[in-house]
Amino acid sequence: MIRMVKPDLDEIDFRIAYELKNDCRISYKQLGSKISLSSSSVYERTKKMEEKNVILSYNAKVDWGKFGYSIHAFILLKDDKFIGDMPSFLKNRDEVFNLYMVSGEYDYMLEVHIANKDDLGNFMDYLYRKVGRTYTLLILREICEVPE
Repeated sequence: MIRMVKPDLDEIDFRIAYELKNDCRISYKQLGSKISLSSSSVYERTKKMEEKNVILSYNAKVDWGKFGYSIHAFILLKDDKFIGDMPSFLKNRDEVFNLYMVSGEYDYMLEVHIANKDDLGNFMDYLYRKVGRTYTLLILREICEVPE
């Protein structure tokens, strides 16, 4: 795979970022041995990437179903009715875990985790009344996580 790397970043930075994406809890020592670099060099490079906003955050992958949110869905929204700041309106909803502005027929895509079909129906009715058209994609199962 050909990678586009900015002039102030190199292949080693890419490898560090890629390994952190796969396991954000890996130690600097383990990471260094994976990419043949000292742990202190890995630490310095990681800190520089954090300062440059190359590494934006460290996240845990959570099975929200174990907390009672058995429905995982993506909802496309067409902003037909809403007047105001849509991102602020949507990000304050407990159901919404991620919010994206998208191109095409729809304006926004929400990633939601909801307890059951009744709650999903109520949320969809709410969105339709307040915002406009929706198109819902239910996640049946994750096949694999594709590298970014």
